[in-house]
Amino acid sequence: MSTIERGSPVVGKDVVRAWVDGWVLSRSVPAAVEIPGGFRIDVGEPGHVVRYVLFDIARVRELAVGRADGGTWIKTAAPAEVVVPALTPAWTVNDPEFLMSTPLRRGVTAVPSGYTVHTEERGGVTVVRVRAADGSVAAGGRIARTGSTAVVDVVSTEPAHRRRGLGAVVTTALTDAAAQAGAETAVLVATAQGRALYRSLGWESRSEITPAFVA
Repeated sequence: MSTIERGSPVVGKDVVRAWVDGWVLSRSVPAAVEIPGGFRIDVGEPGHVVRYVLFDIARVRELAVGRADGGTWIKTAAPAEVVVPALTPAWTVNDPEFLMSTPLRRGVTAVPSGYTVHTEERGGVTVVRVRAADGSVAAGGRIARTGSTAVVDVVSTEPAHRRRGLGAVVTTALTDAAAQAGAETAVLVATAQGRALYRSLGWESRSEITPAFVA
């Protein structure tokens, strides 16, 4: 993966490609199509018809003007102060996200009393669920492997079970499974809240991601 210079608003193509490839596998959507400066993903969902993921900020204005149909998203590997001036009023900017990575290694996290961890394989995607004593799902997530890279996705904890370390349990179980399967590096995009968890687990921030969409 490429190294980002301190203060640079753009991360290299390779780390963005790694995230995109894993994301489409995790979400069971068609493979991304490479375009100048980024990738296009035909998501095909209401409110999220197509997604552009850009590593070249010079492409933002062109897409913002020419692709302003409802359900269009642009996620750019750059901070909002760089991206927003290139957008038109049709676009809504969401809270910042953070592209992160970590070398993969085997690991075990203690599971709090009353919870059990369940793992399932689905064609290159490992799904982890943490169940409470009553059998309900308390937390979960998945990791999609694409060659030497694995992408952590949709890690979440149910409100009644938060602040018990279950996010760390899920993430460690996912990365352990990917490492065991031969992947060498993990990538994810975190919310501001999630970034604190991943930092505590040794993940490195690679770039800020600015999401924008047309409703």
